[in-house]
Amino acid sequence: MSQQVGRRRKKKRKRDRGRLIAARLILILVAVAAIAVTGFIGYKLYGLISDMSGGDVTVTTVKVSNSGKISQTIVEEFDPGFYDEEGLRADIEEKIKASDGVDSDGLEIEDGVAVLRLKYDSDDAMAAFNDEVFYADTMDALKKQGVTFGADAILAGGGHAVIVSEAMDIKCPKRILYAEGDITIDPDNEKLAHCTVQSGDVAFVVY
Repeated sequence: MSQQVGRRRKKKRKRDRGRLIAARLILILVAVAAIAVTGFIGYKLYGLISDMSGGDVTVTTVKVSNSGKISQTIVEEFDPGFYDEEGLRADIEEKIKASDGVDSDGLEIEDGVAVLRLKYDSDDAMAAFNDEVFYADTMDALKKQGVTFGADAILAGGGHAVIVSEAMDIKCPKRILYAEGDITIDPDNEKLAHCTVQSGDVAFVVY
């Protein structure tokens, strides 16, 4: 009987030890899963917040969204001795009211820098407002408008293009596959290009 009790106790200890190990493994797996989920959610939230904020813009930048919406942040030096702030605000408001498909989040002036954020209903609206060449559409749609692309641009494999005639940064919703003209793709951000084109010339990106 004592031997049987001893064997039972050993079996019970083994079962208890096995249950303890299993419980610890479950806790570890739950913790790892929680960390993974938290990290994934954090990543997704960071991406969402990053897309919403657009990051810090220090130069004039045009951004094209996945849905094709166009926004522009114009950044210029502001000299209060040369410009009249109230007059500048009034001129901008008047021009926006006189333009079709243009909306603004207002003009901000701080530390000698003026920042104007604009939203456009179309690439035509942006081109007209700024009195410059600007296209942002599918390559097929642009071809129908008379825009021609070289073999290298077509072979790049993208389906959309942004064409500009002024110096600015261009933010695209996808990786930029090709750039032509006085424009370079940012080495640290494949969705961003820096354009230094002078008036009278054009440059473009394909994504």
